[in-house]
Amino acid sequence: MLHATPLPSPTPLDNPIDLLFSVLEHSETGLAVIDPADRAIYMNSSARSMLESPLGLVPSWLIETLPRLRAQLDRAGQVVDRVGHEGVTLRVRARPLPRPGVMLIELHVSGATTGGREVAEQLSRSLGLTITDARLLAMLWQGLSNDEIATQLAVRTGTIKSRLFRLYQRLGVKKRPAAVLRAAEVLAA
Repeated sequence: MLHATPLPSPTPLDNPIDLLFSVLEHSETGLAVIDPADRAIYMNSSARSMLESPLGLVPSWLIETLPRLRAQLDRAGQVVDRVGHEGVTLRVRARPLPRPGVMLIELHVSGATTGGREVAEQLSRSLGLTITDARLLAMLWQGLSNDEIATQLAVRTGTIKSRLFRLYQRLGVKKRPAAVLRAAEVLAA
């Protein structure tokens, strides 16, 4: 005789949709789904932070660039571009979604690539960081990836990840975009 064991009641993350939203919401990459009327259907926490939009609204300065991105998207099927606003440069990657006129935008904060030493010194003074940490933060601000930073410093990528984790703790942030925004605030002052 077989006895059926009842299944445990599902926890909130047992639902695949909830799990997907949890992953998207905590991604370091800013993600926004934009409808044909240039409104956000979805914007994760990183995108809301980068765009300084706690309500998830697409800011007017980004809306102004969307027609150009859509035109390039129609021609190439994917677009990678840079958009600047108030001293912060965003690297924008746009891709179409299956619904007509709807696109996915991935956002990464980057900055100008000039004045690396001066930038590091200013960050060191303003944030009370060692020059080594300030240089690492300056490289983040410049938009370099972990691999690119590792190559420039002649260390392994794992070493960079560990150093970034400690830097985030010193800055009181949890993610790369927040650290880059902190640097941008200091450099804009």
